[in-house]
Amino acid sequence: MEKNSLLPHIWNFIRRPAVSLALRVAVSGLLLAYLIHLSAFAGIAAAFGHIRPVYLLGFFLLYFLSVSLQSLRWKYLLKEWNVAQKFQILFRSIMIGLFLNNFLPGSLGGDLYRLYAGGRDTGKVEAVGATIFYERIFGYGSLVTLGLIALSIGFTFARDWLFLLLLCGALLGLLTLSALSSFPAFERLAQRFMDRYSFLRKLRLTDWLKSFQFKVRRPGMLAGILVLSFLIQLSDMTGFRLVAAALQLPVSFGDLLLFVPLLYLAILLPLTFNGIGIRETVFVIFSSRWGIASADAVAFSLTVFALNLAGSLVGGIIYWFDRPMRGDAMTKTEIQG
Repeated sequence: MEKNSLLPHIWNFIRRPAVSLALRVAVSGLLLAYLIHLSAFAGIAAAFGHIRPVYLLGFFLLYFLSVSLQSLRWKYLLKEWNVAQKFQILFRSIMIGLFLNNFLPGSLGGDLYRLYAGGRDTGKVEAVGATIFYERIFGYGSLVTLGLIALSIGFTFARDWLFLLLLCGALLGLLTLSALSSFPAFERLAQRFMDRYSFLRKLRLTDWLKSFQFKVRRPGMLAGILVLSFLIQLSDMTGFRLVAAALQLPVSFGDLLLFVPLLYLAILLPLTFNGIGIRETVFVIFSSRWGIASADAVAFSLTVFALNLAGSLVGGIIYWFDRPMRGDAMTKTEIQG
């Protein structure tokens, strides 16, 4: 009895914001310290000494190309939910979300800002939330598909069974999530809960359920969104390939077709900030598959992280300059009222 009563107290203690923050920082620090010890700092420094800067310029071009394609995809999805928004506003929102990801656990924290900003600008928070949800479904669905295609080439069960299990499980989960929200039976079940619990009606659960029903009905629009999703993932993978070329590492584009989906799925876990530590661990796991030293894999990972961080700082600059503009707009609205 004492043990059972102690567990809720422990769980409540861990859930405190300060404790949760300390644990995530500790996990990130311990993973990085272990990996640096494992790889030897001198080896990592030597890998950095071979960097060819010209390839890094190509990475930044692909980084902003990817964000532009994401903005275009989001614009098309919003249009299907009867929400009109300018491309540049969506671009700024995604960039700010990428910047905020540096301070939030996992890789989905920036989506909360996008939900807030989109709901504030359009007044249709449920529709914005639905499009962000399906944007993620299309994004990870295209990633997993590319990973399965790469895995099918030269598949060895003894070596690749775990990768196959992870990718098939992720694909099944994505299909289930996307289909569940449109099933009439699910809506009826939710209606029963609302009839039983009045607070759910206050949360506008009915509006959320209707918004999350899949609304892309035109085949041409669906094909365009799918093409954009695959182009986004291929541009990201090409960016990884340029970083490998900058470090003079023998990592092929075919290797990255399997690696990047598994990496992105791993850093979804909200265990560390911006995937620090988890990212490096996945790179080291794949180092033997690529035929490179673990020190080179850690250098590869840290370079990718540093470049993504540098690119996301543009979002921080946009956020800083957007703040007074929002304040002025709110003041004018209050005066007019």
